[in-house]
Amino acid sequence: MLKIVAISDLHGNLPIIDKPAEIMLIAGDIIPFNIQFNKYESKKWLEGPFAEWIKQLPVKEVFMVAGNHDAYFESISATNLGLFKQATNFKLNYLKNSTLVYHSEDGKAIKIFGTPYCHRFGTWPFMRDESYMEEKFKEIPDDVDIIISHDPPYGVGQVDCILQECRNSRETLENLGNIALSNRIKETNFKLLVCGHIHSGDHSLFNKCVNVSHLDEFMDPSYEPFYTEIETYP
Repeated sequence: MLKIVAISDLHGNLPIIDKPAEIMLIAGDIIPFNIQFNKYESKKWLEGPFAEWIKQLPVKEVFMVAGNHDAYFESISATNLGLFKQATNFKLNYLKNSTLVYHSEDGKAIKIFGTPYCHRFGTWPFMRDESYMEEKFKEIPDDVDIIISHDPPYGVGQVDCILQECRNSRETLENLGNIALSNRIKETNFKLLVCGHIHSGDHSLFNKCVNVSHLDEFMDPSYEPFYTEIETYP
């Protein structure tokens, strides 16, 4: 079994995580709001406080995607990416619609795909139209084990619903997720998908998908890191 901890939508908050796991998954929106479009300050924060936080996490490796508030990563150079990884003692793996294979402690190969792309509702980083994402999500391997997506898939329970604002109202809950992603994952044999973006989406595991946002709709750190295990096979 592979023990996993997952979190998303930190927006500069770096919570204490002292319960160990083998790997950590981070599903985007990492950088503080006040510097999200300042590339110089973002770089300093990522290679400083964030890198120090990564290094002390009680996990073997970290796999991360960016989110729509992480403008620094939309055009990060190979040199700066290398410096960022070096600052974390190469503990962190950054995925931009790409796949890496993690070799678990029990000798199994775990295929992990990560994507930052979100359906468009403005001009935020990594937001693309449906046809673009349909093409990009073809890159998700059919035999993928873990998917890290900033955007939640559309219509998987209430993982993509704003629950906090609707809880005490008569509004109809609306699915706000990514249709192209939802369509593609139905064609794969994934074991776990973690996402964020919709801060108060359902944080319970449903059909192998879970929202792992740390902050709620009022930007308070209300949700604990998500822990789970998945089966590993030869």
